[in-house]
Amino acid sequence: MERGGGGMSGAKVLLTGASSGIGWALAERLAEPGAALGLVARRRARLEQLRVRLEERGARAFVYEADVRDAARMQEVVERFAADAGGLTLAIANAGVSRSDRLKQGDASRLSDLMAVNVQGVINTLLPAVPHFLRAGGGHLVAVGSVAGFRALPGKAAYCASKAALKTLMDGFRPALRKHGIHVTTICPGWIESEMTEGNPYPMPFLMKADRAAHLIARAIAERRRTYVLPWQMRWAVPLIRLIPDFVLPNFSNRE
Repeated sequence: MERGGGGMSGAKVLLTGASSGIGWALAERLAEPGAALGLVARRRARLEQLRVRLEERGARAFVYEADVRDAARMQEVVERFAADAGGLTLAIANAGVSRSDRLKQGDASRLSDLMAVNVQGVINTLLPAVPHFLRAGGGHLVAVGSVAGFRALPGKAAYCASKAALKTLMDGFRPALRKHGIHVTTICPGWIESEMTEGNPYPMPFLMKADRAAHLIARAIAERRRTYVLPWQMRWAVPLIRLIPDFVLPNFSNRE
């Protein structure tokens, strides 16, 4: 894996969804000597494996088993990491799930849970960091969304809606926090090789490896981008996708 591109030496980074995919690769990317990373996910064993890898690279790593849907637990995690690391400079809300709508089954609980993870989980992760940034005179909030947030797709309407809500939240947080020295970045990936995409039965144009995506995301964070779409082909495709009539769109259901 390429090293560098993040400029995170000395950073104190809280990262959710760290046990696989983009989260795992991004943690490795940000693990520079002198950096401290708080690794958050539900799979503690996976986090412990990652912690060892990061510490071998010279970073400090702390493991927190938590579900981002639990607001009280996420508040506790943020406070604990700030104490363990001696501060907090960057909070990355990366945890997310993808599910097909399965409308004919009439099961509201599946999509309600998706919204809880993808929207409420971002709020639960990022808002507890804001008071720390205010006291420090600055900081950086990052949320990992998706290009799916730019257009509702048949079979994935709830997932697209959750990512659209995330982007709207971050777009509103940005001007509200700018005067306090707090930067706000929304990352919008296309298809990335991960546990989330490995079972998809449909074509995934411009599929990108997780380590390459992590390199680009770390660079976008270091450059304090407002909204960053990757790969570059998706930046061109998004405006065109918005123009496609509904009846032409394929159904993006999966086998769940």
